[in-house]
Amino acid sequence: MTASKLMIKTVIARFDNGERALLAQLLPHLANDDLLVMDRGFPAVWLFSLLQQRGLPFLARMDGNQWPAVEAFLRSGLPETVITLPVSASAHRQAQAAGQTLTHKSLTLRLIKVILSTGHSEVLATTLTDRDIYPAQAFAELYHARWNIEEAFKVLKHRLYLEQFTGELPESIRQDIHAKIFTANLAEALAREAYDRPPDDKAAHYYPNLTYILNSLKTRLFAWLIQRVPHDLILELIALYARTLERKRPNRKAPRPKNWIRTKPRRQYR
Repeated sequence: MTASKLMIKTVIARFDNGERALLAQLLPHLANDDLLVMDRGFPAVWLFSLLQQRGLPFLARMDGNQWPAVEAFLRSGLPETVITLPVSASAHRQAQAAGQTLTHKSLTLRLIKVILSTGHSEVLATTLTDRDIYPAQAFAELYHARWNIEEAFKVLKHRLYLEQFTGELPESIRQDIHAKIFTANLAEALAREAYDRPPDDKAAHYYPNLTYILNSLKTRLFAWLIQRVPHDLILELIALYARTLERKRPNRKAPRPKNWIRTKPRRQYR
């Protein structure tokens, strides 16, 4: 998925597959001039080492209580530092379990401290170690751009009900997932076109209502798939979407809910 909210590649696996192993399957689709941005669920020595040996730059948020070197960096008071970690035998085993092979014996990371509006500190890790080309202050904004990805997942889960499958066979589940990803991408593409149409005074404070666009596609999408869509109709819809706006809410925050851990997967996942 890109920061534009468009999903460009999907991997579907069993519920007990880890997200790091699934990410490793997608690495061949990345170019060396791409920047992979990961939240704090992804950091692992084996995954970072795999990315580094393939020459794929990344930016990831780190949890200090799980990484002694990160915790020491937070206590140091330094705004940034470069660390080198050994790639242990355990990391090699974890990579092998994910179907990957590590060749590097050490991992070099640049750690950057970011002070949040709450006064708390977060640590970002990257392999882009050149401070002149990649100044530290640029990384906070880069990581914040990841929020578009979270919003795209919210659309899949809460607007398109990705986990409510129409069947239980693997083929049915695959069809449902790909159909909903296609719908989400189409809606986002139409929203992007509509976003360029409002006058500047509105564009600064409003953006197209994606929920409205998704609802409008429900009655049209099937017909579009079996017959040619008139170009004028698409333009009319984009003009409608440009008038159906919702207000931007910058810096909007809500307390993070406590996660309820489901001990067993839903029946659809079996």
